[in-house]
Amino acid sequence: MKIPSGKRRHAALALGVAVGLGALWSGLSSSSSSSLSSVAAAGAAAGGASATGAAPAPAGRLLAVALNAFAQPRNDAQAKLGGQLLQALQAAEASAAAAPGAAAASAPGAGRARGAAGAAAPSVAVQIAALVQAGVPAKLREDNRVSVHIDLAATPEQIERPAALARLGGELADSLQRAGIRAQQIAGSAVLDASVPLDRMEWVAAQPLVARVDLKTLPNFAQAAPQRVTTQGAAASEVQRLHDLGLNGEGITIAVIDGFDDTDGEVAALQAAGEWPDAEHLTQRRDAAGDFGSDDSSHGNAVLEIAYDLAPQASFIAYDTSDNNDWAAAVRHAANLDANNVAQGRPRAQVITASLGFENGSIGDGSGRLGFLKGLYDAIRAARANGVVVLNAAGNEALKHWGGATNVDANGFQRWNAAGDTYNLLNSGQCFPVGGEYTLSASLFWNDWAGGANAANLTDQDYALHLYRRGNPNARGVASWVLVGSVDARQNGGAGQEPVERFNYAPPANQATRECNNRGAVYAVRVGRNTAGANNNLQLFANWGISRSVPERSLSFPADTADVLTIAALNVGDSALEDYSSRGPALAAGGALPGNGADANPKPNAASFANVDTVSYGPGEFNGTSSATPHVAGLAALVLQRQIELAQGDAQTPPDVQDTAAKRLALANATRDSLQQIGRSGGNDLGAAGLDGSYGYGRVRFHANADACFTAAAYRDNVIDFLQEQLTAQERKVRVDQNQATCEARQ
Repeated sequence: MKIPSGKRRHAALALGVAVGLGALWSGLSSSSSSSLSSVAAAGAAAGGASATGAAPAPAGRLLAVALNAFAQPRNDAQAKLGGQLLQALQAAEASAAAAPGAAAASAPGAGRARGAAGAAAPSVAVQIAALVQAGVPAKLREDNRVSVHIDLAATPEQIERPAALARLGGELADSLQRAGIRAQQIAGSAVLDASVPLDRMEWVAAQPLVARVDLKTLPNFAQAAPQRVTTQGAAASEVQRLHDLGLNGEGITIAVIDGFDDTDGEVAALQAAGEWPDAEHLTQRRDAAGDFGSDDSSHGNAVLEIAYDLAPQASFIAYDTSDNNDWAAAVRHAANLDANNVAQGRPRAQVITASLGFENGSIGDGSGRLGFLKGLYDAIRAARANGVVVLNAAGNEALKHWGGATNVDANGFQRWNAAGDTYNLLNSGQCFPVGGEYTLSASLFWNDWAGGANAANLTDQDYALHLYRRGNPNARGVASWVLVGSVDARQNGGAGQEPVERFNYAPPANQATRECNNRGAVYAVRVGRNTAGANNNLQLFANWGISRSVPERSLSFPADTADVLTIAALNVGDSALEDYSSRGPALAAGGALPGNGADANPKPNAASFANVDTVSYGPGEFNGTSSATPHVAGLAALVLQRQIELAQGDAQTPPDVQDTAAKRLALANATRDSLQQIGRSGGNDLGAAGLDGSYGYGRVRFHANADACFTAAAYRDNVIDFLQEQLTAQERKVRVDQNQATCEARQ
């Protein structure tokens, strides 16, 4: 992974996912990448305490016993807290009790439930220290306040009813705000965004409408006086064939939802260099606090560069976002939807592209019905219905994902492979830096959603997610695995519970080991089954490569929904599939393992190019499905422009063919259809013949007969018919078949 000096570049998903962080450091031991299975097995078998003095983890339902271990709840309110929040809370209270003279008065407002009777309230300084020691990432902390997601104790029926969900969320938000806590409901989701002081965390969790309080999940960027730079993806896509047809994006608006950098005049410099559209063709929006581009992320700058290279006469709206709430708001604005996702007329943008994704927050079956991303899925669904072509990066999770059925050993730990390994090494088994800015995160979810595939289902299949660190060798030279902590939310059928465990952990400096030259440590995760006999489809995602990975079914969210065109990544030089590119298929209903039947929701849909030149990243540096997706977004604008021409026909005064949602949807469907037909023809069907879970329908590279593909789609989706020609079904079929044959003749 290349971490540039100076300006920060967000590249959480694409850069170096196979190599991990070990390559960052000179002088680190390389032994951690060899003989990992034998070391893990030796550590698990060693009966004595490790060199740190911590006892080996017991079998079964683990109690966290090691240094910095995630704590165990002392009451019902604490049982609703995520593992790191609970650890920080208990550590702060213990520090305050040990030094009562240093404690400050508790925050004003409603009191909080206390873990120990009469315990003094910890000072702000003590709370901050406890949050740091618990590994809560700095980007989620503001003094003693923590950015959290608060899950509502709502039933599936209430979640499905927007008015009931809004009433519950509003009631809880009002209650928290009256107590001086910043909170707002995520539109359409049974989740509140909040900023909660650590010493108020237990009080919040004790509220009857609260099911769970955990660290907020942020989206990942799907990226693994300068001279004008054009992405090599333009030539590789053979976009000149479309430019020769007069297609340049004129009349089309593309919305780019991302994070941007304008901290040092980057936008003006890109415009001056011809890399971004001029002010007449560019609108900048930011709903979050701060100015556009103030988060210092050049990721969105590069994304917009690419789309503009492909569609140089299009207009653009750049949405500078920071979380899923911003993302959903951007979709609603671009698609011209109100807060309830009701269309208010023509969309402001006809194409929306997002090179972002989450590793958790939904079911994985494309429905988006549950989880904190429900509001985003609802907005995307409504945008498509209003005639918008929505694209999303597939994600760069293939090497950071494991998925499969429950298969536990005698102690209840999940086995990751046929060899029976129960430790899955993070960062691909390499040393991970401690005491700095880097974090380890992992998410586990499984198909036991309340009201999932079975409307009467309750979330009562319980699993736990455990984080381990490989300690220093003992006198016999054996390095034992030391339990760092466990996350084990309640899954006992209660309202608002979800089959999800996750952590986001910044390892403190005192976890360094000699193996990593006292600058880092090797970490691993284990999954424990707590419900005897539970048999589920388990899905594990981490933010760095894992040693036992399963590329299949590794789509990020919301790339699994049928309402987006999901784009995989190819190397621009030889069209080889990038090894990190997330694979399909989407999960079956309720998050179950998909079967071998017909796939009504093919994923990914298509593939395009990565490892290209941009001014924002440099020569060949912009990679990942982040790079691939804006290539297709720009091409989609050109294809939509052609579909509009086909709909208008040869009329001397072109008719308005976008005045109803039905017409706009037909145009959008024909655009999607056209891009997939290109993937099926002209030698673009890469990998297994036909649709597959790696390339989708194939590479988006235009050929000499591309316009016949567009025309076949226009007839097939009634674009031509809805204004001018009233064709019979048989007449339409003949014209579809004729154009389709010409399209497919170019192999």
